[in-house]
Amino acid sequence: MTATAKQILVVGSYNVGLTCQTDRVPVWGETLIGSGFSESNGGKGANQAVAAARLGASVSFVGCLGEDRYGDDGLEMLNREGIDTSDVRRTNQKNTGVGIILLNSKGDNCIVVDPGANSELDAKDMESLTSVNSADVVVFQLETPLETVKRGMEIAKSLGKQVILNPAPANKKAVDLLPLATVVNPNESELLILNGKDPDTELTDDRCEQLAQALLQRGPTAIVVTRGENGAMIVTQDGTEVIPAVSVDAVDTTGAGDAFTGALAVALAEQKGLKKAVQFAAIAGSYSVTKRDVIPGLATRKELKRFAIENGINGID
Repeated sequence: MTATAKQILVVGSYNVGLTCQTDRVPVWGETLIGSGFSESNGGKGANQAVAAARLGASVSFVGCLGEDRYGDDGLEMLNREGIDTSDVRRTNQKNTGVGIILLNSKGDNCIVVDPGANSELDAKDMESLTSVNSADVVVFQLETPLETVKRGMEIAKSLGKQVILNPAPANKKAVDLLPLATVVNPNESELLILNGKDPDTELTDDRCEQLAQALLQRGPTAIVVTRGENGAMIVTQDGTEVIPAVSVDAVDTTGAGDAFTGALAVALAEQKGLKKAVQFAAIAGSYSVTKRDVIPGLATRKELKRFAIENGINGID
């Protein structure tokens, strides 16, 4: 990191990830034999903080971890990545959050999250933050209490900060947060839920654009919908643009959204402009799915540049 590194504040979750491979999801009362169990650092907030730090930003993380082994491991990992953890809280009221991940042979996943200590991060904790003052971009997700997210976003907006809201896991009530965000980046199911629709609905390009425009009317500057192999759709008052994904063989899609969000924060902080920022983020998301487990799949700047060149993409600095 250099003295000119952009400042990013991530307010959010840390969860330990417990992953097991399985051909299908069991039904109630059924036991399946899985394979490849692994334990890893995770949580959307921590993932996004690491993603941004590896790409060269100076990152502060605000969250709440349990006073247990998983919390110790999480704090050690964040510090090892060079992330400022001076505003991280520890609690003995709840265990560190956990994400239970089932992964199939195609690299698709389904996840159950117990927020644990993340739910102890309080709106009052936002009042005492000093790192928000120097931040170029402030990033939020929805694995901490909605009231906490709202208060943090209010403070960041009042200070004129660029605010990214990654509305995951999806929560219909999060539509009330949209006026406080600069950029909102849902995936397709989150886009549907924020619009009060069934998350299993298949989205055409036109319908995706319509739903994104509906969210745009609630106040953010831009909606950026991540669409997996279909890339990302940018919707602003000036129009709509589609940024293609890099075609890769996916190994594990678990951290793709977090890689995207962390990279988006870095690129926006570097004032790349929205289109270039989303292109940068899309490359980071594509890189991440070529690796197993989330943290190992988050690229350094050097790795991302090499990956882009190997895939015929120039201009990544």
